[in-house]
Amino acid sequence: MDFKLATELTRDIKKIKGVLSVVYPGAAASKTLKNVDLMVVHTAPSESNFSRVNDLVSGKFHIKQVTLDELGTNPELTAAMEGEGVLLHGKSVDITAEGMNLKSRIILTYDTTKMNQNDRNKLNRALYGGISTYKKDGERIVKEYPGIVSKINAQKLGKGVLMVDRFNSSLVTQTLKTFQAQWKEIPVWTY
Repeated sequence: MDFKLATELTRDIKKIKGVLSVVYPGAAASKTLKNVDLMVVHTAPSESNFSRVNDLVSGKFHIKQVTLDELGTNPELTAAMEGEGVLLHGKSVDITAEGMNLKSRIILTYDTTKMNQNDRNKLNRALYGGISTYKKDGERIVKEYPGIVSKINAQKLGKGVLMVDRFNSSLVTQTLKTFQAQWKEIPVWTY
């Protein structure tokens, strides 16, 4: 897409009543806004305004037209507009977290490389649980022990990376502290 042509086209689009802003999305938006060259945000849904914008664009660009209400109910779309995008016209759209049911979470990254193998295994069993197998009266018995991660419904994102609800993070950090592991906490909001 030609950025210069996009700015020229924006001059005409912004004259349409009800157009709040025109955004040139960046590369970070490519997954959510596939094949979209311009985003046009309207204050309210209006088929006549949508068709006027379509007539102006007339196949020069792939556009996505949304209203403020759509942005408020679609956090993925809002996130795609933030970041690398360029605001060609209007005001940046400010969406609050109210009504989005966002959850406060912590991403915990921990490092066990400085721990001895025995402590590393104990930490792993404390976090993820383990299996104990023994014989009783000639019968083989398998007993599973749940770890903290399954008890608090944490998510393992990768090796040494967990996402935990904020109110449960102290259980994991206390365990990491007990085994003298190094860790970092990153607060995030998820939906």
